[in-house]
Parts: sequence; structure tokens; C-alpha cells
Amino acid sequence: MQITSILDIVDGRLINHPSISFIYSIKTNPRKVKEGDLFIIQKKEDIPLAVENGAFALITNENIDITDIPDNEIAWIKVVSIKETIIKLIRYLLSNIKLNAFYCNEVTYDFFNILRKPTVHTNIKIIPKKLSKIFKILDDLEENDTIIFYDQKLLDSIYPVNFDFNTKEYKVNNLIEHSIFETTFSYEDRYFSKLKISSLYLREFLDVYSFLDFDADLNKLKKFHNLKSIFVDKQINHIDFGKSDKFLLAQDNEELILKEVKYLREKYKYAKILYITTKEIDDNKDIDYTFINSLDELKIYLKKTQFNAVYFIGVSYDELYEQISKQNNEPSLI
Repeated sequence: MQITSILDIVDGRLINHPSISFIYSIKTNPRKVKEGDLFIIQKKEDIPLAVENGAFALITNENIDITDIPDNEIAWIKVVSIKETIIKLIRYLLSNIKLNAFYCNEVTYDFFNILRKPTVHTNIKIIPKKLSKIFKILDDLEENDTIIFYDQKLLDSIYPVNFDFNTKEYKVNNLIEHSIFETTFSYEDRYFSKLKISSLYLREFLDVYSFLDFDADLNKLKKFHNLKSIFVDKQINHIDFGKSDKFLLAQDNEELILKEVKYLREKYKYAKILYITTKEIDDNKDIDYTFINSLDELKIYLKKTQFNAVYFIGVSYDELYEQISKQNNEPSLI
């Protein structure tokens, strides 16, 4: 791609007089830069490595003293916004490729990332949440490939001809809810036994699994963290699945909290559920929650409290799991 073309695409300004007139590829990770690449600067400290690795051109939205860079043949391009520059470049690169583009909800997006086999489903590309990471995918895109993203507005900005993925309804049979996080059912001629997912998310699961032609390793569902339980003993130590009548849940996705709370109230109505947060939340959510200052206080608080389940609002599963596992080895003060 010619430097002059890049200037037109990103509405940029060349701030020096380089001998370089073209680039081969676009990178946002300085460690991945190869000779002839255009590097988009997101952190100033990345510049020396990108230059050392052979970048032909660099894009920045900051005032940088380019006299500090010994290689005066490199093209320096100034733009107003790095985010908008990334979107404009992606849109340009996708403009001449015929693709099947879908937006979906975040649960479906998570299932795609978990179940898709990169070596099998080569025609399905998952756009990363951090849009700047998409450039490593673009070089492998082919005509009629499928791209999946969870953000409709952003997808509109890079590939306007797109469609809603979550439109189908599924009729499941022989549904058995062993618990709020383990489900058995049949769909068409397939039988699913004790899947470690809640019945709340069966639709999104079938959306993805059927789209992948039912070719996926279902053992990977352990990576799905919505309504995934962390069982604990009386000392609030993490123990194996099903080995206790006490468990913890966590959710940091604002859009899923009310949906999951409603589900818990319906399916687990006779149990004592605590709702806990370390952050201020919207009181309009109609949730009777307890505020604690940090997860460090968690163990002491729960030891003093009767409960069957705890639902953490504004905390990710990984954060909660790490905290409980870390505290497993700490001596008890109570």
C-alpha cells in the first residue's frame, strides 16, 4: 500500500520527507513488526522496538520529536485519533472483500471463542474485543469468510453490511435442570448429558454449536463463566464441584446481571442467596445487595453469614476464583 493512499484513508499528515513510499502490512504490536510494516503507535515506549524491527512507517496522534529517531527514511504520519484511524484502515481493507458479517450478543461471542476450532472452522473469524488486534486476522481473510463480533455499532463502522446472528428459536426436549449450572437435554437427534452450563444460556449455546456443524469439544465449556459455580466449604475454601451446598457466582457484565438475578430468583427460590458488590450499582436494579470494601474482606464476612449461594455483582469469575484460591492457603483468624 502506498503512503499517499494511507494519508488519504486516515486523513493524516506526513510530518517529514521520507524516502519510503509504501508499506506491506499493518501492525499494532511492536514485537510482531517486520521489515516494511506500518506501525500504529499506541504507547510511545513501543517506538524503538518497532523501528528496530524494520517499520517503514509510523502513525501517531501525539507530538513526537522525530529527530530522536536516527532513521530519517521512515515515514511519520500524524492523525487526530488513533481509534478512528484503526477503524478507517480496517474499513478500507475490508471494503473489497465479500464477507458474511454477523453481530451477536456477548454470551454468543463467548461461546464462539470457546467452541470454535481454528484449524477446522477456518472460514469463521472472531473479531477481537480490542479492535487493534484485528490486523493479524485481516491478512488471512478470504472471499465469503464469516466474521463475528458482539458490538453492532463498531461492526457497522468497519463492515456496514451485517446481520443479527441471534434470530433463531430452538425446541429442546427432555430438559432436565440438575442444578442452575448443569443441564441435560436433547435437540433434534442429539442428546446432551449434564452440560456444565445453565439452561438460561441454551439458546446461545445452540446458536453457536449448530453453526459450527456440531463440531466442537464440549469439554471446553468449562471456560464458560456465566453462572459458573465456585463451591466452597464452611471456611470459604474452594473445593471440587458439587462437594458442598455452598457456592459462589460472579458477573461483571452489566447487561446480564438482571437476567441472571431473575433466573436465580425463579430457579433457586427456596435457598438463601446473598448479593454482594464491591462497587456502587444502579439502585434501579431492585437488588437487595450488601456492599463490602474489597474482596479481601470476603472470607471474614461470609464465615459470619448464613447462605446457600452468593452472587457477586461487578466482579468477574476470574477475579473471584483467584481471590478464593489465594485465600485457601491463608490461616484462618476465626
